[in-house]
Amino acid sequence: MRDGDSDAAYAGKATLGTLVFTEPQIRGWYQLKLTTVEPLNEQARQGLGGQASASLSDYQKLVKARYADKLPGSEYDTKGYSSGYSLQRTEDDAPSSTLLLAGGSGTALALAGGVAVLRRRRRASTR
Repeated sequence: MRDGDSDAAYAGKATLGTLVFTEPQIRGWYQLKLTTVEPLNEQARQGLGGQASASLSDYQKLVKARYADKLPGSEYDTKGYSSGYSLQRTEDDAPSSTLLLAGGSGTALALAGGVAVLRRRRRASTR
């Protein structure tokens, strides 16, 4: 969900030869000038540890340290947290899934029975 016009405001700070980008997890906005990353807001400044700038390689190391454990294939990913949900079921989930399974099976059984009755009627009417 967007909050205000920060996307347009910060993107408008890009000049010839620079790139403006965001680190959405911390709502940080940065400007890349050649090989130097400069913060454009307070969140980005905090993301750089209060520094006025960092080299691109230092910034990449910071980002790797912050998010490497969240990459595809990591424990965070394989446990389902990357989607915001855990794959592990809680005890509260069991009754509702049991009811859903029983209800779905009952519906399938009723449909199969209805088909069998219709076939018998059709056979009886054609004789």
